[in-house]
Amino acid sequence: MKYGKVAIVGRPNTGKSTLLNAIMNQKVAITSPLPQTTRRSQAVVYSDERGKIMFVDTPGLIGKVEDLLSKRVNEEVPRELAKADLIVTLVDISRPKNEEENKVLGLMRKMKCKKILVYNKIDKAFGPKNHLPDYNYLEEEFDRTVSISAIKSKNVKQLLIDIFELLPARINKGTKESIKAMTAEVRPLTAMSSKEYIEEIIREKAYLFLRDELPYTVFVEVEKVEDKKKVIYIAASIYTNADKYKKMIIGAHGQKIKEIGFNARKELELMSGRKIYLELTVKIDIHWNERVIVGMK
Repeated sequence: MKYGKVAIVGRPNTGKSTLLNAIMNQKVAITSPLPQTTRRSQAVVYSDERGKIMFVDTPGLIGKVEDLLSKRVNEEVPRELAKADLIVTLVDISRPKNEEENKVLGLMRKMKCKKILVYNKIDKAFGPKNHLPDYNYLEEEFDRTVSISAIKSKNVKQLLIDIFELLPARINKGTKESIKAMTAEVRPLTAMSSKEYIEEIIREKAYLFLRDELPYTVFVEVEKVEDKKKVIYIAASIYTNADKYKKMIIGAHGQKIKEIGFNARKELELMSGRKIYLELTVKIDIHWNERVIVGMK
């Protein structure tokens, strides 16, 4: 049995959270087409007959840092890499290499552990969208190279084989204890609390339904979760920093907030096997990003 901590790193929108969901064979991390969807590192435990792995989904490294939140997001990554037994560096070969990629590689080169280079989105990399030659020269810096499609779960099993083979035989006691603590629960998939998970699901739906209309001005806070036997009552607020964004989130005749609430509720019912009553409110708080930063400490 092997125990190890594996950090997944890459620039925004390379598919890190999608890969984590594919590895776990169920949804444990939120995804969206927008960069900075993942704001803080998330740990989950994968387990089979070969051993137990704590996977850490790190936020995408942002090239140009213009605000305190982005700075804090970027600070998350090196901390997690320094504690990893193995690093999976994910690149999106359907996009050309850029400055954010160089930032990721610069960090990765400072780490002494084993590393795997993963070419993701092979299902999209055709013709003018095939940028594999931009990345081929990197292979000599890695211990293994794997080509995958995270969204279609293609070659994910091969990636797991390589990870288990490269994990050190010597077990890190701290990692083993962390894994044991996480797996002590009945459903030990993620280190997030149920409240945090609900917040993430609502935020994901807000991103998906608002898309480019809403730059990164959303923070979700669950204020109440109450089991009323026949139904679980959840009261949550979506915070934004201006009245114009509040109107966008609510939408004409309340249509947007209804879509966000309906889809979040459906997913939560699917995950919990219970009937959910979700009450969503939209509020303005110009200091919402400070709440996020406090939550990341």
